[in-house]
Amino acid sequence: AIFCRWNVSAGAARPNPQGSFKYGEITVTDVFVLHNRPAELIEGKWRTTLSGISYLAPSTPLKLAEQFNIPGVFKLDFPNKMMNRQAKVDTSVINGTYKAFVEIIFQNNDTTVQSY
Repeated sequence: AIFCRWNVSAGAARPNPQGSFKYGEITVTDVFVLHNRPAELIEGKWRTTLSGISYLAPSTPLKLAEQFNIPGVFKLDFPNKMMNRQAKVDTSVINGTYKAFVEIIFQNNDTTVQSY
């Protein structure tokens, strides 16, 4: 190509000068602690959980259910931190703030390493 033109009005990422983004000045809006627990017997099957919830894939894709406002496909009740409650199988989704900076902490008290 002899000539390259940038469309800076497009909504794509732009090259920032190195060191121009100050990570120390970011305001974190949401913090989620995803606590891994060893496999346990839930509804007759051995399942592992994150924060007491074992994910159940729905029959309708999540994005499709969101776009067409299909009720009952998923719940926005994923806990921010581990709660002392019975583990369950559910389609729980994290309810975060749009375009926010989120801190996600993977907590593993087990003796084996988890590769999420």
